[in-house]
Amino acid sequence: MPPILIETRALAFASFAVNPECPRFHLRGVRVEYHDGRAVCIATDGIVLLFARSEYQTEPFEPFTLNFRKSSRLFACARKMGPMVSITFGPDGEAVWALVRMNGTVIERGFVELLAAEENYPEWRTLLPGNPIPKTATPVDIWPMSMRWICRAVENYSGDVDCTLRLVSPGPSRPTVILVPESPAVGGLVVPVSHKTDIEVVFPNWAMIEPQEPPSADNQPAENAA
Repeated sequence: MPPILIETRALAFASFAVNPECPRFHLRGVRVEYHDGRAVCIATDGIVLLFARSEYQTEPFEPFTLNFRKSSRLFACARKMGPMVSITFGPDGEAVWALVRMNGTVIERGFVELLAAEENYPEWRTLLPGNPIPKTATPVDIWPMSMRWICRAVENYSGDVDCTLRLVSPGPSRPTVILVPESPAVGGLVVPVSHKTDIEVVFPNWAMIEPQEPPSADNQPAENAA
């Protein structure tokens, strides 16, 4: 089987949504799937789901899930170095990763452990809303810790390039969509704490600029004499 080529920052982006301590197997690793000539990386902790599409062409392969805790060195390198990692499966099922430069030079290599398919990996695409996402003004409450990891994932992916993070609510009872307008290859979902439709969005008075009263006719500034 030829090596599977994955963009390191795509693998790193998804890894920020992993919950390595969760007893549910699919929350403890990063899923890697093949789609249209490229690898797609997906991970979720049950609250946040992040996905990223690699920019490198690779040969077709069967989906697999990398054990985050048992492959910690791979993910540490993916978050700090790059640009590409290759994963090769031996005849005995052993998986070896190599961090590769664009000229083919190997920076570092090691072994990874896969999560056994104790249950089918959930079809994450069914959670995504249809396109285009409907416009809405529904307020969304999100756990601060979730935002912390989402922001870390975006910062790690974008590096020194300025970018924005956009949260869009498709409507009540639907996960909030995570978009990075400058990077269409990444995105995700976050389950809101509450999704109420009867909340009026009002900024506190102290946050607003106080209205300035127009000067009265009695206090008009005197014109300078000619």
